[in-house]
Amino acid sequence: MPVELPNGNSPEDQIVNIGVTATLAAFLFASTACVGTDSSTAPDVTHLTSAATSRPNGSDPSAAPRTAEPSVPSSSTGPGLSGLAVLSDDFTKYSSITDLLANITSAGGGTGDRRTVLYSDGGTGGGLVELDKTVLYNGHATMKYNQPGGTAASPELFAYLPNNESLTHIWYRVKVRFSSGFTTTGTLVNSANAYKLISWGWNGDKYNGSGRIEISNTDQYMLYENMQQGGTLAGGGQYLMAGRISTEWTDGGWYDYIVEVDHSQPTGVIRLWRAKDGQPPVYQGQAIEKMNDGSPVPALTYISVGLNFNQVRAPNQNQAVWWGEWEVVDGTQHPNPFGVATH
Repeated sequence: MPVELPNGNSPEDQIVNIGVTATLAAFLFASTACVGTDSSTAPDVTHLTSAATSRPNGSDPSAAPRTAEPSVPSSSTGPGLSGLAVLSDDFTKYSSITDLLANITSAGGGTGDRRTVLYSDGGTGGGLVELDKTVLYNGHATMKYNQPGGTAASPELFAYLPNNESLTHIWYRVKVRFSSGFTTTGTLVNSANAYKLISWGWNGDKYNGSGRIEISNTDQYMLYENMQQGGTLAGGGQYLMAGRISTEWTDGGWYDYIVEVDHSQPTGVIRLWRAKDGQPPVYQGQAIEKMNDGSPVPALTYISVGLNFNQVRAPNQNQAVWWGEWEVVDGTQHPNPFGVATH
Protein backbone atom coordinates (compact mmCIF):
# COMPACT_ATOMS: atom_id res chain seq x y z
CA MET A 1 0.00 0.00 0.00
CA PRO A 2 1.33 3.49 -0.70
CA VAL A 3 2.26 5.79 2.15
CA GLU A 4 -0.51 8.31 2.76
CA LEU A 5 0.08 12.01 3.15
CA PRO A 6 -1.59 14.17 5.83
CA ASN A 7 -4.37 15.25 3.49
CA GLY A 8 -5.36 11.65 2.82
CA ASN A 9 -3.66 11.45 -0.57
CA SER A 10 -0.97 9.00 -1.61
CA PRO A 11 2.31 10.19 -3.19
CA GLU A 12 0.94 8.84 -6.46
CA ASP A 13 -2.01 11.19 -6.15
CA GLN A 14 0.27 14.20 -5.79
CA ILE A 15 2.23 13.14 -8.86
CA VAL A 16 -0.92 12.64 -10.88
CA ASN A 17 -2.20 16.05 -9.94
CA ILE A 18 1.06 17.61 -11.10
CA GLY A 19 0.93 15.59 -14.30
CA VAL A 20 -2.61 16.53 -15.34
CA THR A 21 -2.54 18.62 -18.46
CA ALA A 22 -3.13 22.34 -18.22
CA THR A 23 -6.46 22.09 -19.97
CA LEU A 24 -7.71 19.82 -17.22
CA ALA A 25 -6.10 21.59 -14.29
CA ALA A 26 -8.81 24.19 -13.85
CA PHE A 27 -11.53 21.61 -14.27
CA LEU A 28 -10.03 19.36 -11.61
CA PHE A 29 -9.35 22.16 -9.13
CA ALA A 30 -12.24 21.16 -6.90
CA SER A 31 -10.85 17.65 -6.50
CA THR A 32 -7.13 17.99 -5.97
CA ALA A 33 -7.13 14.27 -5.38
CA CYS A 34 -9.72 12.74 -7.65
CA VAL A 35 -7.23 9.93 -7.43
CA GLY A 36 -6.86 10.13 -3.67
CA THR A 37 -6.07 7.58 -0.99
CA ASP A 38 -5.91 4.62 -3.29
CA SER A 39 -4.17 1.32 -3.69
CA SER A 40 -1.96 2.46 -6.56
CA THR A 41 -0.80 -1.08 -7.22
CA ALA A 42 -2.67 -4.28 -6.45
CA PRO A 43 -1.50 -5.71 -3.13
CA ASP A 44 1.10 -8.42 -3.14
CA VAL A 45 -0.93 -11.31 -1.81
CA THR A 46 1.97 -12.30 0.38
CA HIS A 47 2.27 -8.85 1.99
CA LEU A 48 -1.22 -7.51 2.59
CA THR A 49 -1.61 -4.75 5.15
CA SER A 50 -4.17 -4.63 7.93
CA ALA A 51 -7.42 -2.74 7.53
CA ALA A 52 -6.64 -0.33 10.34
CA THR A 53 -3.37 0.82 8.79
CA SER A 54 -4.72 1.24 5.27
CA ARG A 55 -7.63 3.61 6.01
CA PRO A 56 -7.19 7.37 5.71
CA ASN A 57 -8.61 7.94 9.17
CA GLY A 58 -7.02 4.89 10.72
CA SER A 59 -10.41 3.39 11.58
CA ASP A 60 -10.77 -0.35 11.98
CA PRO A 61 -13.74 -1.63 9.95
CA SER A 62 -13.84 -4.86 11.95
CA ALA A 63 -15.68 -2.91 14.61
CA ALA A 64 -18.36 -1.87 12.11
CA PRO A 65 -21.50 -3.95 11.59
CA ARG A 66 -21.29 -6.46 8.76
CA THR A 67 -24.63 -5.31 7.39
CA ALA A 68 -24.36 -1.55 6.97
CA GLU A 69 -27.79 -1.33 5.34
CA PRO A 70 -30.58 -3.92 5.54
CA SER A 71 -30.97 -5.70 2.22
CA VAL A 72 -34.24 -5.06 0.42
CA PRO A 73 -35.71 -8.00 -1.53
CA SER A 74 -34.90 -7.30 -5.15
CA SER A 75 -34.30 -9.24 -8.33
CA SER A 76 -33.14 -8.25 -11.79
CA THR A 77 -32.67 -10.15 -15.00
CA GLY A 78 -29.96 -9.12 -17.41
CA PRO A 79 -27.33 -10.57 -19.72
CA GLY A 80 -25.39 -13.38 -18.07
CA LEU A 81 -21.68 -14.01 -18.43
CA SER A 82 -20.48 -14.20 -22.02
CA GLY A 83 -18.77 -17.57 -21.71
CA LEU A 84 -15.60 -16.01 -23.14
CA ALA A 85 -13.97 -14.83 -19.92
CA VAL A 86 -10.46 -15.59 -18.77
CA LEU A 87 -11.51 -14.41 -15.31
CA SER A 88 -15.01 -13.93 -13.89
CA ASP A 89 -17.43 -14.39 -11.02
CA ASP A 90 -21.23 -14.42 -10.92
CA PHE A 91 -21.44 -15.70 -7.31
CA THR A 92 -23.41 -18.81 -8.28
CA LYS A 93 -20.76 -21.13 -6.80
CA TYR A 94 -21.23 -19.85 -3.24
CA SER A 95 -24.00 -21.22 -1.04
CA SER A 96 -23.09 -19.12 2.00
CA ILE A 97 -20.90 -16.27 3.19
CA THR A 98 -18.53 -18.96 4.45
CA ASP A 99 -18.00 -20.13 0.87
CA LEU A 100 -17.38 -16.60 -0.36
CA LEU A 101 -14.91 -15.80 2.42
CA ALA A 102 -13.04 -18.99 1.61
CA ASN A 103 -12.29 -17.46 -1.81
CA ILE A 104 -10.78 -14.30 -0.24
CA THR A 105 -7.27 -14.38 1.18
CA SER A 106 -7.11 -14.60 4.96
CA ALA A 107 -4.78 -11.60 5.02
CA GLY A 108 -7.62 -9.53 3.57
CA GLY A 109 -10.36 -10.59 5.96
CA GLY A 110 -11.36 -13.86 4.34
CA THR A 111 -10.42 -17.40 5.27
CA GLY A 112 -8.76 -18.64 2.09
CA ASP A 113 -5.25 -19.71 1.18
CA ARG A 114 -3.48 -17.01 -0.84
CA ARG A 115 -2.21 -19.67 -3.27
CA THR A 116 -5.68 -20.82 -4.32
CA VAL A 117 -8.16 -17.98 -3.73
CA LEU A 118 -9.65 -15.79 -6.47
CA TYR A 119 -9.56 -12.60 -4.41
CA SER A 120 -6.89 -10.75 -2.49
CA ASP A 121 -7.77 -7.48 -0.76
CA GLY A 122 -6.41 -3.97 -0.39
CA GLY A 123 -7.43 -3.52 3.22
CA THR A 124 -10.83 -4.57 4.54
CA GLY A 125 -11.92 -7.69 2.70
CA GLY A 126 -14.24 -10.13 4.37
CA GLY A 127 -15.16 -7.89 7.25
CA LEU A 128 -17.55 -5.86 5.09
CA VAL A 129 -18.47 -8.36 2.36
CA GLU A 130 -21.72 -10.34 2.28
CA LEU A 131 -23.27 -12.94 0.04
CA ASP A 132 -26.71 -11.41 -0.39
CA LYS A 133 -29.55 -13.83 -1.14
CA THR A 134 -32.25 -11.15 -1.17
CA VAL A 135 -30.79 -8.77 -3.76
CA LEU A 136 -30.51 -11.09 -6.75
CA TYR A 137 -29.13 -10.85 -10.25
CA ASN A 138 -30.42 -13.36 -12.80
CA GLY A 139 -31.96 -15.26 -9.90
CA HIS A 140 -28.71 -15.83 -8.03
CA ALA A 141 -27.10 -14.27 -4.98
CA THR A 142 -24.92 -11.20 -5.30
CA MET A 143 -21.84 -9.86 -3.52
CA LYS A 144 -22.64 -6.93 -1.26
CA TYR A 145 -20.03 -4.39 -0.20
CA ASN A 146 -21.10 -2.69 3.01
CA GLN A 147 -19.91 0.89 3.52
CA PRO A 148 -20.87 1.75 7.12
CA GLY A 149 -21.14 5.29 8.39
CA GLY A 150 -18.38 6.95 10.36
CA THR A 151 -15.55 5.42 8.35
CA ALA A 152 -13.99 5.35 4.87
CA ALA A 153 -13.81 1.56 4.91
CA SER A 154 -14.96 -0.33 1.83
CA PRO A 155 -13.94 -3.71 0.42
CA GLU A 156 -11.23 -3.63 -2.24
CA LEU A 157 -11.04 -7.08 -3.81
CA PHE A 158 -8.37 -7.77 -6.44
CA ALA A 159 -8.29 -10.70 -8.85
CA TYR A 160 -5.18 -11.72 -10.76
CA LEU A 161 -5.14 -13.34 -14.18
CA PRO A 162 -4.63 -17.10 -13.86
CA ASN A 163 -1.20 -18.72 -14.02
CA ASN A 164 0.57 -15.36 -13.72
CA GLU A 165 -0.69 -14.52 -17.19
CA SER A 166 -0.52 -11.02 -18.64
CA LEU A 167 -2.65 -9.60 -21.45
CA THR A 168 -2.17 -6.57 -23.66
CA HIS A 169 -5.87 -6.11 -24.47
CA ILE A 170 -8.87 -6.73 -22.20
CA TRP A 171 -12.56 -6.01 -21.98
CA TYR A 172 -13.81 -5.72 -18.41
CA ARG A 173 -17.54 -5.69 -17.65
CA VAL A 174 -19.32 -5.30 -14.29
CA LYS A 175 -22.98 -5.20 -13.20
CA VAL A 176 -23.45 -2.88 -10.21
CA ARG A 177 -26.31 -1.77 -7.96
CA PHE A 178 -26.07 1.13 -5.47
CA SER A 179 -28.15 1.48 -2.33
CA SER A 180 -30.75 4.23 -2.36
CA GLY A 181 -29.15 7.39 -1.00
CA PHE A 182 -25.61 6.33 -1.91
CA THR A 183 -23.21 9.28 -1.99
CA THR A 184 -19.51 10.03 -2.33
CA THR A 185 -19.73 12.98 0.05
CA GLY A 186 -18.35 12.79 3.56
CA THR A 187 -17.07 14.68 6.56
CA LEU A 188 -13.52 15.55 5.44
CA VAL A 189 -13.00 19.05 4.08
CA ASN A 190 -9.60 18.39 2.46
CA SER A 191 -10.43 15.21 0.58
CA ALA A 192 -12.22 14.71 -2.75
CA ASN A 193 -15.71 13.23 -2.88
CA ALA A 194 -14.79 10.12 -4.81
CA TYR A 195 -15.28 6.37 -5.10
CA LYS A 196 -13.13 4.28 -7.42
CA LEU A 197 -15.56 1.79 -8.88
CA ILE A 198 -13.15 -0.59 -10.64
CA SER A 199 -9.50 -0.68 -11.64
CA TRP A 200 -6.99 -2.67 -13.69
CA GLY A 201 -3.23 -2.79 -13.53
CA TRP A 202 0.08 -4.39 -14.34
CA ASN A 203 3.06 -6.06 -12.76
CA GLY A 204 4.67 -3.46 -10.50
CA ASP A 205 8.29 -4.50 -11.05
CA LYS A 206 8.86 -1.59 -13.42
CA TYR A 207 5.77 0.61 -13.17
CA ASN A 208 3.22 1.04 -10.42
CA GLY A 209 -0.13 2.78 -10.71
CA SER A 210 -3.34 1.57 -12.34
CA GLY A 211 -6.27 2.51 -14.56
CA ARG A 212 -9.74 3.21 -13.17
CA ILE A 213 -13.36 4.09 -13.61
CA GLU A 214 -13.94 6.56 -10.82
CA ILE A 215 -16.88 8.58 -9.59
CA SER A 216 -15.27 11.86 -8.53
CA ASN A 217 -16.14 15.53 -8.10
CA THR A 218 -19.09 14.08 -6.13
CA ASP A 219 -21.00 12.59 -9.08
CA GLN A 220 -18.83 12.68 -12.21
CA TYR A 221 -17.53 9.62 -14.03
CA MET A 222 -13.82 9.66 -14.90
CA LEU A 223 -11.75 7.18 -16.91
CA TYR A 224 -7.96 7.29 -16.72
CA GLU A 225 -4.64 5.48 -16.30
CA ASN A 226 -1.43 6.48 -14.55
CA MET A 227 1.90 4.65 -14.83
CA GLN A 228 4.61 5.72 -12.41
CA GLN A 229 8.27 4.97 -11.88
CA GLY A 230 10.47 6.11 -9.03
CA GLY A 231 7.90 8.65 -7.82
CA THR A 232 7.46 10.20 -11.28
CA LEU A 233 4.55 10.02 -13.69
CA ALA A 234 5.97 7.83 -16.48
CA GLY A 235 2.90 7.48 -18.67
CA GLY A 236 -0.82 7.93 -18.97
CA GLY A 237 -2.31 10.91 -17.19
CA GLN A 238 -5.03 11.57 -19.78
CA TYR A 239 -8.55 11.80 -18.32
CA LEU A 240 -11.92 11.22 -19.94
CA MET A 241 -14.80 13.06 -18.26
CA ALA A 242 -17.59 10.59 -18.96
CA GLY A 243 -20.85 12.14 -17.76
CA ARG A 244 -22.51 12.31 -14.37
CA ILE A 245 -24.63 10.18 -12.07
CA SER A 246 -28.32 10.39 -12.96
CA THR A 247 -30.60 7.76 -11.39
CA GLU A 248 -27.90 5.31 -10.25
CA TRP A 249 -28.17 6.32 -6.58
CA THR A 250 -31.95 6.65 -6.37
CA ASP A 251 -33.76 3.94 -8.34
CA GLY A 252 -32.26 0.74 -6.91
CA GLY A 253 -31.58 -0.51 -10.44
CA TRP A 254 -28.65 -2.42 -11.84
CA TYR A 255 -26.09 -0.65 -14.04
CA ASP A 256 -23.76 -1.94 -16.70
CA TYR A 257 -20.15 -0.73 -17.09
CA ILE A 258 -17.81 -1.90 -19.85
CA VAL A 259 -14.23 -0.76 -20.28
CA GLU A 260 -11.88 -1.72 -23.10
CA VAL A 261 -8.19 -1.45 -22.24
CA ASP A 262 -5.95 -1.87 -25.28
CA HIS A 263 -2.21 -1.84 -24.57
CA SER A 264 -1.33 -3.87 -27.66
CA GLN A 265 0.05 -0.81 -29.49
CA PRO A 266 2.80 1.62 -28.42
CA THR A 267 0.05 4.18 -27.88
CA GLY A 268 -2.64 2.56 -25.79
CA VAL A 269 -6.31 3.48 -25.58
CA ILE A 270 -9.03 3.01 -22.97
CA ARG A 271 -12.73 3.26 -23.81
CA LEU A 272 -15.89 3.28 -21.71
CA TRP A 273 -19.51 2.23 -22.26
CA ARG A 274 -22.25 2.41 -19.63
CA ALA A 275 -26.02 2.08 -19.36
CA LYS A 276 -28.79 0.98 -17.09
CA ASP A 277 -28.68 -2.79 -17.24
CA GLY A 278 -30.80 -4.25 -20.02
CA GLN A 279 -30.40 -1.19 -22.22
CA PRO A 280 -27.79 -0.90 -25.01
CA PRO A 281 -24.46 0.24 -23.53
CA VAL A 282 -23.71 3.80 -24.62
CA TYR A 283 -20.22 4.76 -25.74
CA GLN A 284 -18.79 7.50 -23.51
CA GLY A 285 -15.48 8.17 -25.26
CA GLN A 286 -11.83 7.27 -24.98
CA ALA A 287 -8.51 8.41 -23.56
CA ILE A 288 -5.17 7.86 -25.30
CA GLU A 289 -2.51 6.58 -22.91
CA LYS A 290 1.20 6.22 -23.71
CA MET A 291 4.56 6.11 -21.97
CA ASN A 292 6.52 9.35 -21.86
CA ASP A 293 9.72 7.69 -23.09
CA GLY A 294 8.03 5.86 -25.98
CA SER A 295 8.39 2.42 -24.41
CA PRO A 296 5.51 -0.10 -24.62
CA VAL A 297 2.53 0.43 -22.36
CA PRO A 298 2.70 -2.32 -19.70
CA ALA A 299 0.72 -5.54 -20.10
CA LEU A 300 -2.19 -6.13 -17.74
CA THR A 301 -2.10 -8.64 -14.88
CA TYR A 302 -5.03 -7.91 -12.54
CA ILE A 303 -8.34 -6.15 -12.00
CA SER A 304 -10.13 -4.89 -8.91
CA VAL A 305 -13.80 -5.26 -8.08
CA GLY A 306 -14.31 -2.01 -6.20
CA LEU A 307 -11.48 0.14 -4.89
CA ASN A 308 -11.17 2.78 -2.19
CA PHE A 309 -13.74 5.26 -0.94
CA ASN A 310 -12.12 8.66 -0.60
CA GLN A 311 -14.18 10.21 2.18
CA VAL A 312 -15.09 9.44 5.78
CA ARG A 313 -18.85 8.97 5.69
CA ALA A 314 -21.12 10.69 8.21
CA PRO A 315 -21.95 8.52 11.24
CA ASN A 316 -25.43 7.69 9.96
CA GLN A 317 -24.44 7.29 6.30
CA ASN A 318 -24.72 3.51 5.99
CA GLN A 319 -24.68 2.49 2.33
CA ALA A 320 -23.77 -0.39 0.07
CA VAL A 321 -22.75 -1.50 -3.42
CA TRP A 322 -23.84 -4.84 -4.92
CA TRP A 323 -22.00 -6.76 -7.63
CA GLY A 324 -24.17 -8.99 -9.80
CA GLU A 325 -21.40 -10.40 -11.96
CA TRP A 326 -18.10 -9.37 -13.53
CA GLU A 327 -15.83 -10.75 -16.23
CA VAL A 328 -12.57 -10.10 -18.06
CA VAL A 329 -12.26 -11.15 -21.72
CA ASP A 330 -9.09 -11.32 -23.82
CA GLY A 331 -9.59 -8.58 -26.41
CA THR A 332 -7.00 -10.02 -28.78
CA GLN A 333 -9.01 -13.21 -29.16
CA HIS A 334 -12.41 -11.49 -28.94
CA PRO A 335 -12.29 -7.97 -30.43
CA ASN A 336 -15.84 -6.97 -29.37
CA PRO A 337 -17.08 -9.70 -27.02
CA PHE A 338 -20.13 -7.80 -25.78
CA GLY A 339 -21.33 -6.59 -29.17
CA VAL A 340 -21.33 -2.92 -28.24
CA ALA A 341 -21.79 -0.11 -30.73
CA THR A 342 -18.23 0.90 -31.52
CA HIS A 343 -16.90 4.41 -31.53
